[in-house]
Amino acid sequence: MSCGQPVEKRHGDVLLVGLLVAATIGVQIALRARIDRPLWYDELWRPHFAGEPWPTFWSELTAANTPSSVGSLALTRLTGTILGWHSWSLRLVGAGIWLPLLATGGFLLARRFTGRVPAVAATVTTALAGTVVDTGTQLKPYVLDAVVTLAVVALWTGQATLPRRTAAGALALLSLPAVFLLVPLAGYDLVRAVPRRTVVRTAGRVGPALLLTGTHMMIFVAHQSSQRASHFWDDHFLAGRGILGGLRFTLEQTGAILGGVPPGIDRYDPNLVHSLLEGHRLPTLLVGTATAVALALGVRVLRRRPDGMILIVALVGAELLQLAASAGRYWPFGACRTNLFLVPLLTIIVAVGVADLARTAQTARLVGPARLPAAVGLIALAVMPVCAVGGTVTLWDERHDPRPIEAMVDATIAARAEYRAGDLVIVGGRLARAGWLYAMDLSDDASSGEPPVGPRVPRSATTFLSVIGKDGADGADSAIRSRPQPPNRILLFILAYDLRGTAAELASLRQAGWCEQEIRTFPLTGTLHGLTRCAPTPRGDSRSPSAVR
Repeated sequence: MSCGQPVEKRHGDVLLVGLLVAATIGVQIALRARIDRPLWYDELWRPHFAGEPWPTFWSELTAANTPSSVGSLALTRLTGTILGWHSWSLRLVGAGIWLPLLATGGFLLARRFTGRVPAVAATVTTALAGTVVDTGTQLKPYVLDAVVTLAVVALWTGQATLPRRTAAGALALLSLPAVFLLVPLAGYDLVRAVPRRTVVRTAGRVGPALLLTGTHMMIFVAHQSSQRASHFWDDHFLAGRGILGGLRFTLEQTGAILGGVPPGIDRYDPNLVHSLLEGHRLPTLLVGTATAVALALGVRVLRRRPDGMILIVALVGAELLQLAASAGRYWPFGACRTNLFLVPLLTIIVAVGVADLARTAQTARLVGPARLPAAVGLIALAVMPVCAVGGTVTLWDERHDPRPIEAMVDATIAARAEYRAGDLVIVGGRLARAGWLYAMDLSDDASSGEPPVGPRVPRSATTFLSVIGKDGADGADSAIRSRPQPPNRILLFILAYDLRGTAAELASLRQAGWCEQEIRTFPLTGTLHGLTRCAPTPRGDSRSPSAVR
């Protein structure tokens, strides 16, 4: 019997892995309408940079709104090249591969440290959480980052060999935040090597991993760091807060991490669905407190094991390095989508703590009133999987809802239908350039209203404005006058976020002798204006040419 138990145990784990993978795939099938919807917002930017022609690939990366790893860009480019540049094909890898791998890797790593029930609960809370599924069905790297985290930790908890350490370093080429794991793990190896007098040998084992990670960060990622000047992540940067403000920021973000379901999940992005507890202050406080206690218990249990210490070092080291990076505006800190890569580690440690709390509650050590807090904590933690998975109901309800800038392909197809040689296309809006170029140059998706008409508009006939309605050298009139040949007609597209400047821009063009003849509106995306030559309107006269005549 004893000889058969390990085999039965493995068979049981394999069965559970199969059920978890089937559940994740089943959710994707149910939500397939989301996978086939047009790319939207920053989903449009990523394939543009991934699919840029090789001669301009490197220079174009400097304009990236957010940095990407070389591996994730390569995977996107490979997918688009093989399956076509369709919304469904580009999302298929994340939904069909990374989410099932997240369930598989999460369960197997959790089983290393705890029993089946806590491991299943941790996996369900992570891989089937509404926010994670929402992210995984989009063209974003965050679920891949979480899968890489599990792989790095799994490699590090095994035998400390050069191939395993180097393989962990190579995984950093797929995931930007893997550097936050590798640096503390390599440091931990070196610290442990000091009393053994094996520092040189250990440095030789971890050196290639750090070299791969460092080279990738210094050459490829640093080349894309223009987003540091943006204010988008200001709420998650430690930079500029001072000592007291920095302490308050750190405590608030730590509380937000613990209060998430699952812990560490994004709680700020309004375009993502969240757990059923989000927005309910008292239940969130209760769950956050129970999570903090379970996390502390999990750390206490794991620190007694060598492989458990690796899990702790990876999590704590990554959080500290994130905090330091946020001080330099390099990486946001706290419960935001970029930090989804730590959610599996947090959830596993919490699961270990919950199992320990449950065992303790069943013993005679907790009697009478002492059982009450333990029972309340266990109940609070038990609802976490339900509340996390409950977010998928919201996904189902919103699966057909329109999203910002999702009609960009329709807008470019309309421009292609209108464009004639000698025309000039002007695209206005701070966030418009990358999305327009992807939709115009690469996308193989057809318009929802009409088939593609006409060739793709060449970039040489396209001008981009970052600000709309601004007089002077940055306006559309200046862009027109800078052309070697006066255009026959103007096609002006203005992104939805910049529509407030439309009236001023059109007035400036009327003064320059360009009058609007037609307009097409694309909901939540923007407007396309067709302009032709007309008599210039005097400055200060906002009337149309017909009114002047």
